[in-house]
Amino acid sequence: MNRIDRYIVGRILLNFVLLFAALFLFAATIDIILNLDEFTQLADDHVGEDSSWWWRLIVALGFAANYHLPQIFQFYAWLYGIVAVGAACFTLAQMSRYRELVSIVASGVSLRRIAMPFVAVSVGLGVVQIFNQEVILPKIAPLLLRTHKHANQESVDAFPIKFTDDASGMLLQAGSFDPGTGKLSKPSFIVRDDQGRTTSRYWATSASWDEPDLQWDLTAGQVVHIAADGRGSTAPQPAASVGTDLSPTMLTMRRYGQVAGMLSLLQINEMLEWPDSRDTDALRRSSVSRFAVVVLNVLVLMIGLPFFLDRLPGGLFLKAILCAGVVLPIYFTAAGIMLVPIPGLTPLLGSALPVLILLPIALGRLGSLRT
Repeated sequence: MNRIDRYIVGRILLNFVLLFAALFLFAATIDIILNLDEFTQLADDHVGEDSSWWWRLIVALGFAANYHLPQIFQFYAWLYGIVAVGAACFTLAQMSRYRELVSIVASGVSLRRIAMPFVAVSVGLGVVQIFNQEVILPKIAPLLLRTHKHANQESVDAFPIKFTDDASGMLLQAGSFDPGTGKLSKPSFIVRDDQGRTTSRYWATSASWDEPDLQWDLTAGQVVHIAADGRGSTAPQPAASVGTDLSPTMLTMRRYGQVAGMLSLLQINEMLEWPDSRDTDALRRSSVSRFAVVVLNVLVLMIGLPFFLDRLPGGLFLKAILCAGVVLPIYFTAAGIMLVPIPGLTPLLGSALPVLILLPIALGRLGSLRT
């Protein structure tokens, strides 16, 4: 990497940080203003209404920060591609305004060569996103599921589990499930045969998930076995565990669909070990789209760069309008295609389709540069 490359990369990263921080702070500030009553109520419940107004305000802002700070990582996952395009365009606009592009081209460097640091930064930001997706988001998923009224908690409230089936057809029902601790309260498991007839029923006071064995360990668990011909059931017997694919992650995903986008590839592969799971398509789409989005962001950047990679300075406002008018519809349309199932297409093909379409367009855009 020569001096020009380092200079361009430094400018892009600086503009990326500034633009990302501005967008996040703007969104967080608007949300805090709109939901200040929620945070104030939490502060009143925490310190009491007899406390001074400034202390209650500080506590309320602390709850607001506790709610919004974990969302930085999700905000990055959603918008880093668009912010990268914006940072690249700002960098090129600055270089064009101060005639730096003219000087570089006059020295014999082609515009295609100038585009390489921009593409490299986009690839690097994509690598950061993969680390964010695989390591950080799965750990903070309970924090990201909270609503404003849960800002003083480390996860969402426990919720009841209505009859939920697993890959084998077994039904699970529980008084409550706590996503923070991953425990079931008063669970009941109904095992059925191929014809839907009950063959066994397990119940317990509580249950904890055993990840290595993919089973729920029962506390004070009991089981009865029911004859298929309807002649009755056995006496209750002690039961230690029940195997199922309804893990805490799966139960949370059934309740909150956005959890699929916060899982690591390892978690998805473990859940896909149950071949008959009804969530297979959503999980496979999530596993493919996380890598396809990284490639998509690079291609979108390559499509947007030629608007500003021009030998002649000037017309920056018009270039910005044209770039936004082309890049934004392409990006959001492609992202929508990746996330929404398309009838007749497999999750792999549906997620990769925008990449396959945009690849020749992006290469053609850079190849057509007048340099």
